[in-house]
Amino acid sequence: MTTKPSAEHPSNSTEPSAPKSLHLNHLKIKAGDRELLAETDLTITAGKITVIVGGSGAGKSVLLRTLAGLLPNNGPVIKWDGKIESGHDYLTTSRPEAVPESHSNKDHQGTTSASATIATSQPRIGIVFQQFALFDELSPTENVQFALDHRNDRTRTSGQSARQWLEELGVPAKTPVAALSGGQKQRLAIARTLAANPDIILYDEPTSGLDAASGGKVAELIRHTHDTYHRTSIIVTHDYETLIPIADEVLLLDSETRLLVPVPRQDWPQIPTRMRPVQLSETSGTPPTLVQQSTSKLDVFLRQTGSTVVAAVRLPYDLLPVFPRPRWGLRFFAHYLRLVGGVSAWIYLILAGLIVGFTGTYFTFRFLPFRLYTQPLLIDELLSSIGFALYRILVPVLATILIAARCGAAVAADVGVKQYGGQIDAMRTLGVKPRLYLLIPIVLAFMLATPILEWMAFTSARFISMLSFTATHPNVGPFFWEQHFYRNLLTSDGGWPQGWGWVMLKNLACGIGTGAIGFYRGLAPKQSATDVSDAITSTVLWTTLYVLLVHFIIALIEF
Repeated sequence: MTTKPSAEHPSNSTEPSAPKSLHLNHLKIKAGDRELLAETDLTITAGKITVIVGGSGAGKSVLLRTLAGLLPNNGPVIKWDGKIESGHDYLTTSRPEAVPESHSNKDHQGTTSASATIATSQPRIGIVFQQFALFDELSPTENVQFALDHRNDRTRTSGQSARQWLEELGVPAKTPVAALSGGQKQRLAIARTLAANPDIILYDEPTSGLDAASGGKVAELIRHTHDTYHRTSIIVTHDYETLIPIADEVLLLDSETRLLVPVPRQDWPQIPTRMRPVQLSETSGTPPTLVQQSTSKLDVFLRQTGSTVVAAVRLPYDLLPVFPRPRWGLRFFAHYLRLVGGVSAWIYLILAGLIVGFTGTYFTFRFLPFRLYTQPLLIDELLSSIGFALYRILVPVLATILIAARCGAAVAADVGVKQYGGQIDAMRTLGVKPRLYLLIPIVLAFMLATPILEWMAFTSARFISMLSFTATHPNVGPFFWEQHFYRNLLTSDGGWPQGWGWVMLKNLACGIGTGAIGFYRGLAPKQSATDVSDAITSTVLWTTLYVLLVHFIIALIEF
């Protein structure tokens, strides 16, 4: 049955389909050797607010991320097995309160209530992350519009505009995301999730870090949102006192039995006594030796090497798709172009060009053997050699190394923060493959920025070379310098400089590789801020080695 919009909901909004239930079939989850969820068969009722509680360390957030489809079933740490399915509960009316109590859950033997008719399908699941996972480079309006543009039911009218969603949830449209308060970020995260028109909304610790008053307002917002838009809502929380009052059903992730069990309403007051924290056994034994620590670091190094090689092999395949939405592809491209080729990069490369240009010119003449006798004879050849070396070798090598270090690290930091902060997962829950709006714009930004930055470096090197020469040879002048500096670079027909194709090839090869390495190192799983720092460090290492290797290989072919 299709619900009608409430009186407080704008009449032009999209009417949602009947709420969907969520069926856990033989679902079990493990973290390493520790069981988080024993084999469980359960149905989470359609159209209701279901609150999942449990002791600290029981695995509530892991369960939520599993339900959201964010964890592979055979990951390096988390492994799960079973099926997660969804369907319509045809006994659900337009008001969630009217759902019969008998139609709530399967029993632990996996039997389904006979009164329930289940149509299995792939649900649209949205998640409101604990840390909001908002796109900081986008405005609040753009955050919501991004979700609207990537709805998987775009054949239907989207109803409300992004601005209307913000007004509905009370979020200022013109305030930068970073300047929003915690409550406003929470509202924005909910608005973005609702704009994607999910069948099921997951809330991950929505009151975490909030005081009692703020937590109560968040609970009221969730209840209001649920009653207005009639979605199936699942809340994972340890803050049972704040969120249980808005619950229709409560499930307990029991830390002893490792089962997800329904809690009857009459037993809700006793929930705190059943939320026992997980007691992790202390590992015995001696601390790892220096050899063991070194072996562990070597293992990490080899795994990083392997991931880097795999990334290089996958790059042509990953670059094949086009932007699903060109406007957003251009939006992210502009973001990464500013990051890679911004003013700070200009200053960085110009200063590097000035240093190498001055060093190459001044010290060549300053330390020439018997320079009082040999310089008049070799001055023209020296100038042409300096011009050739700066244009074909020194500036390209130095510029691409500095771009790899500075810009590669910046990209790894940006993507790493997105991974650690949940923005990557937010993209996935919105139906977007991160590489389409991250990898492709990053590579394109490097392809455009690297030749420009290298040209800036060469221009500054050429300028300081002329100044250094004219300052030390006032009797010759700049005309002599220009005549001989370009002697081995310019063609007789006045066209492109000789070897410009090789220079461009080195720039593009280094830029593409640097962007790809920065992206993949940033995209690697992040459990802490230290992992982001490690990704930046490894990016500087791998991009520098990659750039040196590119120049070496091309030099063998070029010369």
